[in-house]
Amino acid sequence: MGYTEVDLSSWERKEHFEAFQSIAQCTFSQTVQLDITALLKRAKAQGWKFYPTMIHLIARLLNKHSEFRMAMKGGALVTWDVIHPSYTIFHEKTETFSSLWCHHNEDLGHFLKTFSDDMDNYGDNLAYFPKTEFIENVFFVSANPWVSFTSFDFNMANINNFFAPMFTIGKYYAQGDKTLMPLAVQVHHAVCDGFHVGRLINELQMACMDC
Repeated sequence: MGYTEVDLSSWERKEHFEAFQSIAQCTFSQTVQLDITALLKRAKAQGWKFYPTMIHLIARLLNKHSEFRMAMKGGALVTWDVIHPSYTIFHEKTETFSSLWCHHNEDLGHFLKTFSDDMDNYGDNLAYFPKTEFIENVFFVSANPWVSFTSFDFNMANINNFFAPMFTIGKYYAQGDKTLMPLAVQVHHAVCDGFHVGRLINELQMACMDC
C-alpha cells in the first residue's frame, strides 16, 4: 500500500484542489455510451466473463493516471502507487449485493483467475463485506445490468475527502450493428477535472475497440 505525498507548493492544481476541497466542494459525474462491440466479441471468443474483463480494463487505465489514485492520509494529499477494484456482486435469492475487492494485476489472465477464485470463495456469502481484510487504495465499480440509462448519479451525503473514483456499468444493448453500454463515472472535483475524465473515457473507448 505504497504512496507518495503530493507537494502542494509546486502542484499545478493547488488552487483548484483548495477551492474544491473547501468552499466549492463537489463531485461530478458523466455518463457515456461505450461501443463495446469488439470487446464483447473478443470476450466471448476467449471465454472471458465480461464483468471482470471490463473491471480489469478500467483498473488498467485508471492506474496510468495519478489524478484517479489520490487520497487524504494523515492530513496530507497522497497518490497511491496502485489502486485496486472494489466491486459489487448480486445475490438473486435475497435480492441483495455484496462488496468485494481484489488485487489489480496488469495481466488479464491473472486478474480473471483472482476474480474467479474470489467468486468461488465468497460468491455465496451474503454479508455486505464478505472479506475480513480491508484496504484503503481502491476504486469502486458496480453493475446495474437490468436497465440501460443515459444518466446515473450518486448522491453523496458526505463527500469530504472522498476521492476514490466510482463507476456504474449499465445493461448493454444493440444499436444497428453496434453494441453499446452505459458507463457512468463519478469523481471528486478536488482532484479531477472534466479534462481528466474525458481523457479516461476516450482511452477506454479506444481500448474497447483495439482489444
